[in-house]
Amino acid sequence: MRSDPLMTVTEVANHLRLTASSWREQVAAGTAPPPDDPDTATDKPEFRRRPRWHRSTLDTWNEQRRIERRAAREAQAAQSTQTGG
Repeated sequence: MRSDPLMTVTEVANHLRLTASSWREQVAAGTAPPPDDPDTATDKPEFRRRPRWHRSTLDTWNEQRRIERRAAREAQAAQSTQTGG
């Protein structure tokens, strides 16, 4: 068994504790990492494509997202402290 499996949209959503529709929105908006296996076969209609991501890709992306959010919160708190808010 591979230690870094490819995961479908549903598996990704479960892994990240999101709904599948939330994950699809992030993919469509371009805020999610690009799929490791995009499944761009031209013989499949758009709604039947099944992109997949490696677990390591998701974990790296999710950790970076947490770091960025934490930094933004800290910057906002520092600004509030400086302005007396």
